[in-house]
Amino acid sequence: MIITCNIAGYVGTEPAAPILLEMIEAQEGLAGGFYTGIATLDGDTLHHVRVVGDCSALRDCISDLSLPGTIGLAHSRSNSGGDCLWAHPFVVDERLAYIANGSVGCFEGKTDLCDLATSLEQSGRSFTAVADEQIGNYPSLPGGRSVHMSDVMAHAIDEALSRLGPLEALEDAFLRIPSEIVGVSIDSSQDKHIYLARWNMPACACLAGNGVRIASSPVAFEPGASWEWIPPGSVAEIAADGWFVRPMGEARNMVCDDIDRAKAREAVLDRLEKSACGVGALLKTVRPLSNGHELVVACDPVYEVLCELELEGRIRRERRQVDGAYESTPGAQFIFHAV
Repeated sequence: MIITCNIAGYVGTEPAAPILLEMIEAQEGLAGGFYTGIATLDGDTLHHVRVVGDCSALRDCISDLSLPGTIGLAHSRSNSGGDCLWAHPFVVDERLAYIANGSVGCFEGKTDLCDLATSLEQSGRSFTAVADEQIGNYPSLPGGRSVHMSDVMAHAIDEALSRLGPLEALEDAFLRIPSEIVGVSIDSSQDKHIYLARWNMPACACLAGNGVRIASSPVAFEPGASWEWIPPGSVAEIAADGWFVRPMGEARNMVCDDIDRAKAREAVLDRLEKSACGVGALLKTVRPLSNGHELVVACDPVYEVLCELELEGRIRRERRQVDGAYESTPGAQFIFHAV
């Protein structure tokens, strides 16, 4: 089971940046807390900042900067290599911003990511997250270089926008490059909407009085707020007053969301009563409750159960400081304890 990052999005009538930072801080210790970034749209102007470190490092960086706009995205990434240019959001021509959670996962070897990255570069597109050596299993470029997959995806979406609408362009890229991810984009030509595509990584939405918030986990929302999961295998267009969701091609039929929430709750409580742990251990505990499908929704039941148990006072969350990407920039991890 793959879990690598946290996402947040907001579109409404309030300034987006403070809301986005609060939502990322509430989630970053689940999976992330090592690289953090934010993008907001103010009319047709895109503002964005990326740092190595947790949300507090981002707050320090933007304390004297203005991030205007009532629509935006934020992201917290795992410790998987690179400098601040390898943090999300990835931006294309100061028009489009893109964030994602997940990785290739079970699609490893089933799509030619290196060929796509090379093709986009040779067409004249410039990536920002390029290393002179191979980093992890990121796509390779000629000359022994590698590039962040989300950088490639942002350009694939932008290329599709030359022939498709914004939701269709995101869908086109996600079906062309299937991965165990959820991705979210904003576009300066569509400044009233957020666009989201989801295979099996977590994404939920909450309609509040001042707009719509999206996140990886409901812990990002106000306690007791009404929220719902964006269905796996779907694409969504999100506006200030709600969202439109439809299946993403045949993807809906490929993703299995069969983990019973009551059984997941029992498994999580049993695991935490034995010893405190983070989300990774809980995912390993819950994943066997599926019928063994390759492309499984496992984060949703874990995040949902954790949120419920915390509201009930059955568990408590401890934030721990851990070694970060750089020695001077510690990361964050949440450890959950039974009460």
